Amino acid sequence: MITMLTVGSIITEKVIDVDYLGQGVIKHDGYVIFVPKLIDGELAKIKITKVKKNFCQGQVVDILEASPDRNQDVSQLDALNLYHMLPSRQLAWQEKTTVETFKKIADLDISLDETIYDDRYINYRNKSVFHVIEDSVLRLGLYDTTKNNIVDTDDFILSDVVTNKILKFINDAKFKIEKNGLTHVVFRTNLKGEILVTFVSRKDQIRGLTQVVEALQMFSFVVGITFNVNRNHKVILGKESTTLFGENIIRERLNGIDMLINDRAFFQINVPVIEKAYQLIKDDLSNNDVVLDAYSGIGSIGYYIYDRVKKVIMVESNKQNINLAHQIRDQFDVNNIEISYQRAELYQAKESIDKVICDPPRNGLMPEFVDTLLQMKPKKIYYLSCDVKTLSRDVNLLKENYMIESIHPIRMFYHTTSLETLVVLKQN
Repeated sequence: MITMLTVGSIITEKVIDVDYLGQGVIKHDGYVIFVPKLIDGELAKIKITKVKKNFCQGQVVDILEASPDRNQDVSQLDALNLYHMLPSRQLAWQEKTTVETFKKIADLDISLDETIYDDRYINYRNKSVFHVIEDSVLRLGLYDTTKNNIVDTDDFILSDVVTNKILKFINDAKFKIEKNGLTHVVFRTNLKGEILVTFVSRKDQIRGLTQVVEALQMFSFVVGITFNVNRNHKVILGKESTTLFGENIIRERLNGIDMLINDRAFFQINVPVIEKAYQLIKDDLSNNDVVLDAYSGIGSIGYYIYDRVKKVIMVESNKQNINLAHQIRDQFDVNNIEISYQRAELYQAKESIDKVICDPPRNGLMPEFVDTLLQMKPKKIYYLSCDVKTLSRDVNLLKENYMIESIHPIRMFYHTTSLETLVVLKQN
């Protein structure tokens, strides 16, 4: 007998799959039901929370038969949406999701190469953003799984040790501060254990912030404190920052060069893992190559490979990233790097480009840049992606002219559903 599911219905079913969002997939009387924090093979009692025409959402009431791949520790933080899986299962999930996405979007049956990862399952993030809880004392936290409530957070397992030390200090100190004055606090760190702290507000001044800054100055590893005014609710940080202490720069050494990173610059969040991907690219280059580094940011890839190739042309549309890239080049006297301030899709090569490296935002390559690649005809394209769906879409657009030489999933962010990938394409 087919039963009609409604909000509040309780069912017991076995999970048959895990989707790209990390949700368990259940089929029941013609319904497809998506339930967070379940692993395929588990038998669970489920409460229906939303009913649509073609699918339902549910939440776990009880797990009756648990997977051997289940992490027995639990978290109520939305940021840890894959924490219920053991790290080894997370790797398998990423590989499966990558293969399925390429098949669905690009109609390609792919074979994966070795996944790039390390064994730092926790404390790997060098950038962390915390919400400021509405209170007359300064308290920092993260959203819970409902995405409606901010939970006081004294220790976030993904943030590195230095971040957690300052996080706990701020929450324990209970600094009196203007209520609703701050929106976020952003921490940037490096592998040397230094930290840059940024307070974000919609207002130009915040009562009580001075005492917080004075207290943080006492830590020798705090290299800078900045104040960022942002009235745009769609992004965390505004365009301008004021330095309150030290300097608005933190340095991370790559390939013998100090990357200069300010509070708003783009930089990779897990350096040891992404460095492995950079090295794979570098090992495939030759000293006669002219390389286009599109969406170059401050130049972390370009400065990693510059001593391997004839020339690197960095193309970047963010002015502050361009300024930092120039400072790095001047400071380390690198003479085979050209820096171009423009959108990648508008770039017109003045010389033959042998190979292209692109690390675009989550929305992938602009159609105009795909056309640029097809006209430029580089021998190889190294595509670093933070979204396997847009990656598959772009590879599909290139596949008549380029074939996949290798695909490396990158497990950059354990305990989350964020998927990083390196694809190497070569001319057909």
